[in-house]
Amino acid sequence: MVAQDYLALVHSSDLDGLQSAWNSALGSPGEVLSYSRTLTELTERGELGTALDLGLRMIEALEQAGRAADAFELGLAIVGKQTNNESFSKRLFALVQRAFGSTDWLPVALEASGLSETNLVPAAFEAFELARRFTPGHVVYHRAGWGEGVVEELDAAARTVRIRFVSGGTKELPLKSALESLRPLERDDLRTMRLTRAEDLAKLAEEDPASVIRMAARMYRGTINSLQLKTELVGTVTEKKWAGWWKRAKVAASNDPWLQVDGSATRPVFVLRRAPLSLADEARKSLSHARSLPEYLETCRDYLARGLDDRAQGLILDLAQQRVEKDLHGSGESAAHLVDGILFLAEHGRSTSVSAAHEMRELLMTPSGLTPENFDNLATQASREHAVRLLPEALGEDWADQCAAAITRFPMSVIEHLIALMQEKKKAGALSPVWAAIAPYPRRYPTLTWLLAKLHSEGAFEGREDAPDNPTVCRVMLHLCRMIATDPRSDAAMHRVMQRIASLLTGRKGPLTRCLETIGRDDLAAFLGIAERGNNEFPQEITDAILRSVARRFPDITSKPERPFWEHDELIFVTTEGYQRRREEYRVLVDVKIPLNAKAIGAAAALGDLSENSEWESAMEEQRNLTGRAEDMTRELRRAKLIEDQEIPDGIVTPGTRVGITWLDDGTQAKYRVLGPWDCIADDIINYKAPLGASLVGCRPSEEVVFESQDGPRRIRIDTVERIV
Repeated sequence: MVAQDYLALVHSSDLDGLQSAWNSALGSPGEVLSYSRTLTELTERGELGTALDLGLRMIEALEQAGRAADAFELGLAIVGKQTNNESFSKRLFALVQRAFGSTDWLPVALEASGLSETNLVPAAFEAFELARRFTPGHVVYHRAGWGEGVVEELDAAARTVRIRFVSGGTKELPLKSALESLRPLERDDLRTMRLTRAEDLAKLAEEDPASVIRMAARMYRGTINSLQLKTELVGTVTEKKWAGWWKRAKVAASNDPWLQVDGSATRPVFVLRRAPLSLADEARKSLSHARSLPEYLETCRDYLARGLDDRAQGLILDLAQQRVEKDLHGSGESAAHLVDGILFLAEHGRSTSVSAAHEMRELLMTPSGLTPENFDNLATQASREHAVRLLPEALGEDWADQCAAAITRFPMSVIEHLIALMQEKKKAGALSPVWAAIAPYPRRYPTLTWLLAKLHSEGAFEGREDAPDNPTVCRVMLHLCRMIATDPRSDAAMHRVMQRIASLLTGRKGPLTRCLETIGRDDLAAFLGIAERGNNEFPQEITDAILRSVARRFPDITSKPERPFWEHDELIFVTTEGYQRRREEYRVLVDVKIPLNAKAIGAAAALGDLSENSEWESAMEEQRNLTGRAEDMTRELRRAKLIEDQEIPDGIVTPGTRVGITWLDDGTQAKYRVLGPWDCIADDIINYKAPLGASLVGCRPSEEVVFESQDGPRRIRIDTVERIV
């Protein structure tokens, strides 16, 4: 049994249990520190008689086991309590002689402490123990800067101590100076174990993470944060294993009666308690301060967020269930709070005497009818999404019609989940009449407009007389994109809606893709006009799709460019393959690298004090680089145009052609494909915007140009030009 186990019995006033555990240990005594700390705690609590009785019996057991040095150390814990007990003092002095009589440092320690047969006062014994800690193998600590070190030698003749310090170097000090300036560390001090028992410490960290956190907390006067803890355990727990160990350590600390866990789940602070407090007692104490059911549930969520073991989770859920059941029968709590409580328990496999559907009906149905706005009164998004699933049971057979009639009043937090549920239950057709009501006001209902267009595209309204036609849906979607693109008040959420619309419209079987093959010239011209009024924020893929249809079906809609397409410096011309490569780079950046960086920032922040956190600073610097790159790529992709969509003239070097040239200064010949900056993946491809490409573009066979190379001007003759796209 370790010290915390004995101390827990003392703090719970279970002296009978302590006696029983103590007696069991007499046959094979364990670590002496666990006994000495227990005796000290008993004495401080006024149990002097019990302390003396237990101490004397354990000293005798240690002597019989041949552990005279440990028996002497335990005797120090009670010598001061044996006032005027000359017999005990002589016995303790005899243990000194037996344990250390063969060492060459004993005379030095006796001299330094003044301990002798004629001076057996407690202070002399304590001074002797201090001197003994400066013998080989013990660890001492120097606060002024040297840190901890291991005693290598006590020179009895010279009265000096040689110490090897971790900070570097070995120092030889007079024993008197060492006694005054250095502090011996206990055997179970984290620093001592790091220096003398590293393998034991690593094993302890693996098997009992909470005990190592307690050891580390003692170094910081009882309170240690996550960054300090990692600093102290570097090497004991390898970097490779840290994440897994840290996860288990937080769980162990949350369930340890000697540790109080403060701070947040990602940046916890561990506080060493003076007395043990079980998780059950701690939870009951915390929950007793909750003034309402929402506060009670929030406290329970905080406990569960610690990553408790199954037993502790069960305890928290038992307490939550008791409170919810009590409030379900006349506490005056609102229906929203009661639904939160029922759903919280349901999420963890618990049921209540009143169903969630019953309380959902109480929440949503008022004298004026269905009130979907009340969804936002639920505490968490998980509860809202769960509550949506309860609508069929809560509202009855006509639930879909009721929801369709009130669809515009459903909060954005649940609207997508509601429509997904209606699709799943094959009730989405009930939403067909809603289109006519919201289509004139797409800016007012952007998300709902997109969702209904998606339902229409997937055939949910097929066969209904009130279903809108495909060109109408496309026109409304185009107008919505234009309004979002040109409105400076459009936020990130609105731009996400616009991107969703673009993906829906231009998909392989999207409504715009189908529509562009069948609509007439006037409608197509109208679509192009909407896109052109959408400025640079308007989705480029929509504009490109319309322009391709115009070029193929009604080319007269667009006038011939007044200048060659490649001279539009604000645009970037690229092949389809090059554009797709660039889009994939952008996707990896936005969907992979930036989220990974966000996780790295969270992990670095969890290490503690950000003012001295190089990992956090590095992650933040990477975030700035990644987001800056993403913004640049977003602007570039909006400026991109496909070379395949351009009118490439015959016999002229343009993007999308292969040119054969002769370098006139040496007669060498070469052939190059002239493409966009995102297409340069082979040696025979040149960028039309680069110096060589720019000098060739616009030229015809037999023309000569001067190319300003790094080595000076070079003359080139264009020999052949052929189209390759």
